[in-house]
Amino acid sequence: MKKLPNLLVTLLFSLALGAGLLALVLLPAPEVLQSERRKPTPPPTLSDLSGGKWMRNWESYLADKFPLRERLRTLRAFTTLYLLGQTDKDGLYFYQSHAGKFEPLDEAAALRSAGVIARLAANYPDQRVYYAVIPDKSIYARRRFPGFDPARLREVTAPILAGLTEIGLVPALSLESYYRTDLHWDQAKLRPVVEALGEAMGFATRWEFTTRDLGPFHGVYTGQLALPLRPDGMTVLDGMDGISAQYFDPKIGEFVPGPVYHDGKAAGRDPYDVFLGGAQALITLENPDNPDGRELYLFRDSFGSSLAPLLAPNYSRVTLIDLRYINARVLPEYVTFAPGADVLFLVGWQIFNANTWMT
Repeated sequence: MKKLPNLLVTLLFSLALGAGLLALVLLPAPEVLQSERRKPTPPPTLSDLSGGKWMRNWESYLADKFPLRERLRTLRAFTTLYLLGQTDKDGLYFYQSHAGKFEPLDEAAALRSAGVIARLAANYPDQRVYYAVIPDKSIYARRRFPGFDPARLREVTAPILAGLTEIGLVPALSLESYYRTDLHWDQAKLRPVVEALGEAMGFATRWEFTTRDLGPFHGVYTGQLALPLRPDGMTVLDGMDGISAQYFDPKIGEFVPGPVYHDGKAAGRDPYDVFLGGAQALITLENPDNPDGRELYLFRDSFGSSLAPLLAPNYSRVTLIDLRYINARVLPEYVTFAPGADVLFLVGWQIFNANTWMT
């Protein structure tokens, strides 16, 4: 009789294991891993045998296809952060309702990024040139980990960027300036940033905006951390009725009109693309209500998408340039820098620390 319970346990375990394997084989892989904002790893091919990647790709393929993948990721996150009491999971942390990621300074990449700025700045002797690195929100979380260190970054890059005007943004921001579930800053919290830029660059801040709600926003850390985080609210600041946007279309080599805010993208895979449509090589914002003719050329990354509409009321034209999507060598074919204009290099810590620009 004592053998019966053991047989039942063995039978149930075997059935569960068999059902899991059967589901893994028969169920198709998802087209997109929504929580991680990526496509699943494709099945390995014969060419992977020669490169020694067969088993690694096979394991990744099965892991991405596993039916209980999301539940197991959540279980691991709870176990790591709460049961075991670790302070981060694979570099991801959760502090005061804010999720984030620690990224240690890559001095070699930072030096290359500083070199790009210095080299491009030398091309604009007739313009006023400024630069600023947007701090990672981890410095406001006050966690003792190797992440963004503005003092060390300044020390490393100072010899290369000497002679350029730096605008320090650390005092203008706080933990609450950023989305809780994402690395980006919240547009509605950027007035101190605009005022800091205005003080350094010599324009009087115009701030006549109204807040418009576009619904919940699940940032990138929601899926990466795999915890049931309370979503942020996606809001945009209206009040720029006279400002028009033009987007460079690489297929025809011309600028075409478009909206400043792409409301339809709020329900897409990356709701942050609401701001100026997401990834774009070149954009111009025209403001006919500014009579002084002052122009700004903003070398930026995704952070600039939400900031630029707030700077547009202070200029007649703002030209946004994202060197991740257009090579600096071809810029003169599409952008003519007006004498006396402002040139601002404004990039997030993550891009500066990775040097992903095309130069």
